[in-house]
Amino acid sequence: MSDNKIKRTTPEKVLLWFSGLTSVSITPFALIRFYQHDTIIALIDASIALVMFSLFIYLYISKNIKVAKSFFAVFAMLAVLTSITIKGETQVLWVFPTIVSIYYLMSLKTARNIIVLFIVLLLFTLYSQTNLIYLLTIAMTSILTSALAYVVFMSYNNQNKRLESLASIDALTSSGNRRALDLQLSKVISSQQREPYEVCLVLFDLDYFKEINDEYGHAAGDQILITLCDLIKKNTRVLDSLYRYGGDEFIIMPLNMNLEAAIKFAEKVRKVIELHEFHLNIPVTVSIGVAEFKIGDTPESWISRADKLLYKVKSAGRNKVFSK
Repeated sequence: MSDNKIKRTTPEKVLLWFSGLTSVSITPFALIRFYQHDTIIALIDASIALVMFSLFIYLYISKNIKVAKSFFAVFAMLAVLTSITIKGETQVLWVFPTIVSIYYLMSLKTARNIIVLFIVLLLFTLYSQTNLIYLLTIAMTSILTSALAYVVFMSYNNQNKRLESLASIDALTSSGNRRALDLQLSKVISSQQREPYEVCLVLFDLDYFKEINDEYGHAAGDQILITLCDLIKKNTRVLDSLYRYGGDEFIIMPLNMNLEAAIKFAEKVRKVIELHEFHLNIPVTVSIGVAEFKIGDTPESWISRADKLLYKVKSAGRNKVFSK
């Protein structure tokens, strides 16, 4: 039970709560109307309660939020239109929370298309039930509600994307941080389990970086790290992501190439750094370990092999590339 709670996303929890509460709250009305012999309305209420309960069970067991959201959007739209057709224009107020809920659960583009269809069908349903002024009022308020919901959720989505970006970027160097690295490693290893292919990672750190900080100060050291990351990004492909693994340790991955090609790539990076004129003309070199992914590797074992190579480079005099 606890594992299920941890893995459920916010939209999934919201939809579970909504479907469960809807089923529980509508059921008494269905029973009362059956008791009062209002059979048609009672059947409608009972159907809605049963469908919402079924949605709750389906989502709780399958966790297939994509299918559940699509079903909910279509069902909510049809339920409101059916309710208006049978009960009359007094049910129009349900249109507005339905619009907002669809925008919350669906992607903006999909929600927008569904809402356009919803409003068209709504006006068609109301056309024979009300006068022109009321029809235009419903049209304008529905459109304005949809437009406002679109703007609000677009802003919400953009803000979430900015926060996710900040959460995965190292503040100093603008490279990926450990969180981003862990996600990328998991992604690569998962893809290897589906269809193996040759892929390597490059682990490197700056030679004698502690001495640079001690002699020139941490501000100079920070500037060197910033320049080094910019330099690497200019000399690597878009697909080759750079991550800050530790203080002055970095990882470049995924290198979708065999070990031989990855070694040549690492040697190119090493030379570019060695020949570059850094802040205050401080000489900077790096030691590099290149490790190819092996079947059965975990993120820890993969990086560990590269780290052992890095240690061997330091023992051999630094400013070299070792591989395995």
